Amino acid sequence: MKDFQVLEDGKLQNISYFSHDQLPLSVVFLFDLTETVQPTLKPLAEGAYQILKHLKPEDEVSIMVFSSHTEVLQGFTTDRAVASAAIERASEMKSGQGTFIHEDMYEAVDQASKSTVPESRRVMVWLTDGTANFENSVTRKAIGQQAPERLHTKEEATTKLLRSGVVVAALIDRSAKTDAFLAVTDVSPLSFIAGGRLGDINRYADVTGGPVLKSSKKEITARLSELLDQLRERYTLGYKPSTAETPGSFCKLEVSLTAAAYQRTNVRKRDLLVRAKRGYFR
Repeated sequence: MKDFQVLEDGKLQNISYFSHDQLPLSVVFLFDLTETVQPTLKPLAEGAYQILKHLKPEDEVSIMVFSSHTEVLQGFTTDRAVASAAIERASEMKSGQGTFIHEDMYEAVDQASKSTVPESRRVMVWLTDGTANFENSVTRKAIGQQAPERLHTKEEATTKLLRSGVVVAALIDRSAKTDAFLAVTDVSPLSFIAGGRLGDINRYADVTGGPVLKSSKKEITARLSELLDQLRERYTLGYKPSTAETPGSFCKLEVSLTAAAYQRTNVRKRDLLVRAKRGYFR
């Protein structure tokens, strides 16, 4: 506990609770159905299937797919056969839609919040190539016909995510189609209309302190296992805020190691990344 320090809105807090409990996981696996992910969809599904065998009996999983909107294929369950069947369904699906990531995130938080295991760590694991499309009138007509009439904004999705306490994580596997698509949009004058963006899922993960790992077909299972281990073994820090804030206000958080911890472990700041959520609502 003495190795960490927490700043809330820039003010140092007195940490009164610390644990490294390996809590049960409530995991939502989200499979990207867009065209650029099709070459890697089955390997991603196979990785998720293999990971089911390594989860603890009390861990629960839910299966979703996403493109311009999301679809729940299986609600939370501890039945591995049921979850496996949903993963198999996901691996066979296709979509001609684009990725409207902000709407997808908003909808996915709803499902992640339906976890049934008390005091579990609620996490979303996005299995994707990391690209997203701009949301506008052109893309809605071309690659978003199945999207809801009103798309939620980045700000709305981020607020809902931070209020939920759900952690975002992702396994990124880029196919040759992904690279070709990005290359075309980089040079096309129409890229601002329908082009591909990188980094949206990383930014959502950053605000919750979740890991994002890159992978290839051959190492998907190992990387997924590493990702889930990181999620399960997160530290929990608690404190009583030193200042009173208006209910509903947003408080910014900064978590880091103390100077003494760096000195004792002989680790340089530039060699260590502390991942923590960026804040919370009172």
